Amino acid sequence: SNRCVNSRPAPPSVAHLSVRIRVDMATSLRFQTVLAALALLAAMQQQAQADNVTEATTTTTTTTSTTTTTSTTTTTTRMTTTFPIEWVTGTWTTGYWDCCKPSCSWPGKGNVEKPVRSCDAVTGEVLNDPNEPSVCQGGRAATCKNNKPLNVSETLSMGFAAAATSGANGLSGDENCGQCFELRFTEQVHKNGGGSVWGGADPMVVGKRMVVQVTNIGYDVTGDHSFDLQIPGAGQGIFDQGCKKQFSGYKSGDFDCDNNYGGCADASGCDRLPEALREGCKWRYSWYHWYTSGVGSPTNNPYIDFRRVKCPSQLTAISGSTPTDDAQYPVVDIGAY
Repeated sequence: SNRCVNSRPAPPSVAHLSVRIRVDMATSLRFQTVLAALALLAAMQQQAQADNVTEATTTTTTTTSTTTTTSTTTTTTRMTTTFPIEWVTGTWTTGYWDCCKPSCSWPGKGNVEKPVRSCDAVTGEVLNDPNEPSVCQGGRAATCKNNKPLNVSETLSMGFAAAATSGANGLSGDENCGQCFELRFTEQVHKNGGGSVWGGADPMVVGKRMVVQVTNIGYDVTGDHSFDLQIPGAGQGIFDQGCKKQFSGYKSGDFDCDNNYGGCADASGCDRLPEALREGCKWRYSWYHWYTSGVGSPTNNPYIDFRRVKCPSQLTAISGSTPTDDAQYPVVDIGAY
């Protein structure tokens, strides 16, 4: 409008000027009214947005502890997408039992509510001090006797394990403390340079499952070697002095049939172990079918597929440790086995 008035070649008359002033004043009033209306509309929109945020926040908070709504369903779907559960394939396992304090019993390991329990090597009682030194280093903290494998059914077992530290396959050591994994034994085998089979899962083990909780860290567990299963009589490895301190009256060789790497060759060797560990040792031959066809044959360091799962109560009741993000992972249907 002003651009049109200013483009006229001759100055306006007094009458025209008077009319223009009235018009300009009316235009100005209308313009101010429009501005006020726009400001009011903007304020209303901001308030509506604030109300929506408050309402969404309130709804989320309320439905978390009460009823299931559309909002809750959307949140659940988002969690599943954010935390995909995939099977890791082509890795293999070993076994050990050295009686040392589990690495995950030290404070500050993993994202857990509490460190994994350790037990007094003398009294057998659960220790309250997570800083008590390991029995393998002159202290009193040892692996609790009940950390042996649990036979749930013919096709499912539970237990504890040391995890790899290499970072391969999603396993990096301390960060995995307290986490649980479902292992699925596969038919993949180990072969020597000549092509002869020297290890893998016995045919009776292929397809079986085992749920393990990480309570220890295996610094020698690297590459495709994923888990070192905690099995009495399976070998003490380099730490072969802790068990005889925890169980007086026994020699070091009694705990792995004088074979630090590999352990006892058959179930008869389990009788050399303390009574509290014999059942777990015999599991290795009855459920796990270790050396079923003789020394060097399957089962021997079997291959597995694995995925992370929610820790079952059977394991957390023993370890006393639960990951803080446990609810984000699938529950193993024990009844299906």
